[in-house]
Amino acid sequence: MIKKHVIFLFFFLISLSGCKNDRKENMINEKKQEAGQSKASTIISDINLNAEGPFLFNTGTQIILNWTQRDDHDKQKNMLKFVFFNLEKQKFGKIRTVTPAKGLQMHAESMAKVGMNARGIMYAVYRKKSKNDRSRFGGKLYYTISQDSGKTWSPEHLVVADPKATSLSFYDIALLKNGELGMSWLDNRRKLDPEHKGKCLFYGQTKDTNGFVIQKPIAGSTCECCRTEIFVDSNGVIHVAYRNIIEPDEKGFDGYGFMEIRDMYYLKSTDNGKNFTKPMRLSEDNWHVNGCPHTGPSLAYNGQKLAGIWFTGVQNKSGIYYTDKEIKDTLFGHKKRITIEGRHPQMVSLDGNFYVVYEEYYEQNGKGYYKIVLHSIQPDYTEKQFEISRPLTQNNHPVIGVIDTDHLLVVWVNTDTRHPKIEYKIVPVKD
Repeated sequence: MIKKHVIFLFFFLISLSGCKNDRKENMINEKKQEAGQSKASTIISDINLNAEGPFLFNTGTQIILNWTQRDDHDKQKNMLKFVFFNLEKQKFGKIRTVTPAKGLQMHAESMAKVGMNARGIMYAVYRKKSKNDRSRFGGKLYYTISQDSGKTWSPEHLVVADPKATSLSFYDIALLKNGELGMSWLDNRRKLDPEHKGKCLFYGQTKDTNGFVIQKPIAGSTCECCRTEIFVDSNGVIHVAYRNIIEPDEKGFDGYGFMEIRDMYYLKSTDNGKNFTKPMRLSEDNWHVNGCPHTGPSLAYNGQKLAGIWFTGVQNKSGIYYTDKEIKDTLFGHKKRITIEGRHPQMVSLDGNFYVVYEEYYEQNGKGYYKIVLHSIQPDYTEKQFEISRPLTQNNHPVIGVIDTDHLLVVWVNTDTRHPKIEYKIVPVKD
């Protein structure tokens, strides 16, 4: 009998020791999980509502994220949301609403924009369907102003007052060297090349709280539905990129067939927008396509080189391409395809390197997914790729911003559930 109790006690002590070891191992695993979660992605939008069109604006001291909260049943209920990112705490603050923008239109490539000038005056720019306009693509750009960090907003105003401007879209904003905001957009008023297809590329500039008082056409015959890019480098030079249309009777057409070419073009201003250079090709892809690809370019500057990134669908050569040039050079030189399956790229520079984000298609077990990829390109053209989104999910239209010398902020749309969500991740670049 005593022997049985001894055996029982022996196994009880072993079991107790095993439980303690299991608990210890579980605690270690939990700590590892918590450490891993610090680098995990986070959903910032309401998980029960549709959200699309993220945009990041960086003043150098402030980062603003905005997106559209979409209502599929009633577009008049669409709302423009924005939030400040605290650089010190590396976290987002309180989500606010741009109330005058209620009912704005939503487009993943032509998303609303919230920015801030050097004096702290905020501008929200967005698009609404033109009243009494039967055109499917008709719409006008509006802006509203806040002088109290987005707590209250002015009544909305038209960006362009001309009644002939009935279809404006695919716009971008940037902080200029003079402290004002610059904007590029596509406009149906074809002032520079009325004989050919497409829209006209316009440039605008704010003046304090008076709206976009400086407006001028800077290029004609643009692709109608690809995002434009306005970028200001550290020297104050304004760079603008867009997709252009080259018809068979125009200079630059390659002579093959009768279908137009839609390639990326580029121009710049060294006098704060007073004058712009003549448009030139970012790359001679010669993509013959009768329709808009809905994917625009992105530019970045690392202190020595200006780089461009874009998608082209040229047969047997489709994918996202990278090119760069010395800032004083006229033509872009080095060119390389960095992904075949990637779409909708955006780019920044940090510590001499270029960082590109895009969505990339892949398949696993017979099912297709879209992942968000962070792709680094070093000065010697060494490349690295990192998957930012969670595996086996559906994601698209990423945007990227620089937090500090060690971290990037990547934001995208996650469509893996019933309601599209805005998801973000803080990415260390020196781990």
